[in-house]
Amino acid sequence: MSLLLLGPTDDYLRKVLAVTPAVVVLSEPERLTPWQRSAPCPVHLGNFAQLPELLLQATAIAAATPVRAVLSYTELGVVPAAIIGQMLGVPAPLLEPSVVTRNKLLTRQALLDNDLTRVRFLPLDTAQEGALLHNRWAERQVVKPEDGTGSRDVHVLAPGESVTLHPARRYIIESWLDGKEFSCETFSVKGCHHLLAITEKWLGGDNGLVETGHLIAPGAFDLIPEHWAYLQRCLDAIGLVDGPAHLEFKRDGDSIDIIECHNRPGGDRIWQLVELATGFDMVSAHARLLLDEPVVVEPARRDCAAIKFFEYAPGTVQSVRLPASLPTHVHWFELNLKPDDRIKPLADSFQRHGSLIASAPDTQQLHERLRQVIDHIEVIVV
Repeated sequence: MSLLLLGPTDDYLRKVLAVTPAVVVLSEPERLTPWQRSAPCPVHLGNFAQLPELLLQATAIAAATPVRAVLSYTELGVVPAAIIGQMLGVPAPLLEPSVVTRNKLLTRQALLDNDLTRVRFLPLDTAQEGALLHNRWAERQVVKPEDGTGSRDVHVLAPGESVTLHPARRYIIESWLDGKEFSCETFSVKGCHHLLAITEKWLGGDNGLVETGHLIAPGAFDLIPEHWAYLQRCLDAIGLVDGPAHLEFKRDGDSIDIIECHNRPGGDRIWQLVELATGFDMVSAHARLLLDEPVVVEPARRDCAAIKFFEYAPGTVQSVRLPASLPTHVHWFELNLKPDDRIKPLADSFQRHGSLIASAPDTQQLHERLRQVIDHIEVIVV
């Protein structure tokens, strides 16, 4: 019997194959990588947006190769995985947290119903109400697609400001939360929630909302018992019982409030930062959990790890020079720029051009190690 894995990256697929060699991949053509084309497992291609056809395809896969569990770590794959698992009657991400966290309006409503948010919010359907939005509130508001990802099409409006939104799309309007932004990485087993790490977010871009880095460092954020109790109540409110979760929140003084919740590992390779800093592999653990194997959540250490996304001024790339070699404390390096590439103003996460991950025993060494690598990269933009 096989584990059906939806839309994996190469790293996710390698980790699941290390847990069980009986894996079947169901992905989309644009997600398929060169390595996956020759990976030691069957690969099927479909369209996650066409759910009836995808369900029919999953049924055919299960008829040919009995499926033991269904799993996805990627945002667009979690809901299809939950539905396919329920249809086949096998372990998979639960449907309620998958749907609630995928839809930002449902997330906010679930928090409100449990008295877990002070954010004022309302839905906006541009097909019915028009694409021009004018902020008539006496406070800043955040406007974002209900099903958006990567800070794309997110706007912050001061009182009296207006913005033209994408026609025929559903948005959520929220009151602005003051404070510094963090995320909480957790892993749950049978309704018992375990804290893995608190991640500090570095923000930038044109709107100040694009994530330009993430830092896990002991002492960077002191999570008092009241904070952890609040975050656990948020996990209960969205219906999360098993597996990883990523909760984004802001701290303003002694209070915290949720921005978004996800029943999957955080994007931007936060799962790797968690593993480097704590020794706990949340990706492999989720696969083992669905396969009914024992999972013990015990972070083994408290080190520091960070991912830093490269930032360059808008213009045309003239030349790129990379380091001849990388030290062992650099665990990931990717720079997707070449001469004649056009760099646009950074408006969302999809416009970032690469990143590096480093680890260290303390934050001072970590910042030094990041800076040393960045100082040996030369990208000339004119």
